[in-house]
Amino acid sequence: MLIGKKDRLSKTYSAWFGKAVVLLIRVRRYHIPMPCRIMGESSADVHIRIQPGWDLDVKKELILAVEEFAVFSAVQVN
Repeated sequence: MLIGKKDRLSKTYSAWFGKAVVLLIRVRRYHIPMPCRIMGESSADVHIRIQPGWDLDVKKELILAVEEFAVFSAVQVN
């Protein structure tokens, strides 16, 4: 590592920060959809919020896909 050189982090997920998304996570042989909000990113992890007070870091290598999470209201306006 060169001294004085800034660590350049990949900001692949920055467009999704704060938005409601569904991450498709690989856990062993299974693909699990996880509704959440992406709160931050490091070089190896994505920091997500499942619900208020419940945050966790997910390894980027386990994330298969990200999609916007559209929440539909049970009451529709005509």
